[in-house]
Amino acid sequence: MSLRKNLLIVAPNRLDAFTATGVLADMLRAEPTIEVEIICRDSDRAYFENAPGRLSFLTYSQAVPPRFQLMLKTLGRTWHRIVSLTPLRLPFLLWARHRHSFRFHSGTYALPSLFRPERATPPHIWTPEKIHVALPETLAPHTPMIVFATQESGRADWDWRHYAELAWRLADGVEPLKNAHIVVLASTACSVARGLSDNLPAGQITWLPDLSFAKTATVLRRARLVLGTDRLVARMAPYASGGLVLRLDRSESAQKGRPYGLYTGHDAAQVASYIAGALPQAAAPEPATQEATQEQKFANVSPRSAAKTKAELEALAAQINRINHDL
Repeated sequence: MSLRKNLLIVAPNRLDAFTATGVLADMLRAEPTIEVEIICRDSDRAYFENAPGRLSFLTYSQAVPPRFQLMLKTLGRTWHRIVSLTPLRLPFLLWARHRHSFRFHSGTYALPSLFRPERATPPHIWTPEKIHVALPETLAPHTPMIVFATQESGRADWDWRHYAELAWRLADGVEPLKNAHIVVLASTACSVARGLSDNLPAGQITWLPDLSFAKTATVLRRARLVLGTDRLVARMAPYASGGLVLRLDRSESAQKGRPYGLYTGHDAAQVASYIAGALPQAAAPEPATQEATQEQKFANVSPRSAAKTKAELEALAAQINRINHDL
């Protein structure tokens, strides 16, 4: 019987399952021709299904793996390699040429490499090459994007007003985020997301409720700033985007190796000040390019203002001064 098939058993926790994508990437790099069968929850399948390899899935919907059902579907089969990320004893009942068992605490941000244990393997994100996200058609490709991930909103002392104040401060005082478009990622039941959607100008904000994993990753790839309480989005963002990632919480976490910043207060002004200092600044363009870009902005945003000469502007200023003096 052929042994050219690997088995990956994923932990039944969405954050640990996302971390396990790094283990799959390790397997596919080392043995790209071998099919990998993945045991995971139905809801976690999306993390793996677009990986560039031969994959099959054995899924379940319970909160914990159904041990008896898994035994019925795997006993009597042979495997080239078994990798277990759970405390299940099932892998030790199966025949395999190679066997790996990880014992890691829930919340770990990376796992050791299968073939070089001294190195950590971070999570990976695979998505389809072409995927449509319902962003405004008028949104220009160069427009900076801010993502507010407000799912699990009870984890921080922030309501929609804090997010709205932060958005105003960023637009007013942080150059790379001026005229930014805000995308809110949250479920339809999230009161914070609804408050933002109802109170910010429609052209400034887009609420994308219950977005799929692949579409969430697509949005994050474009973001200059990702901020909020959603722990999964905070883990995804550093591997999808080169922007700044800041997760909100009520208390400091003791976990080490976070790939994102953590803020435990509720002062929007303090957060805006931190972002202004930490956000990567855009490189200054060449003078000729900068001049052309400014002319293009005038043409696109305010065509009437572009026609005003310096003399016309001076005359207008003098007229305004006379009116103020008369008042």
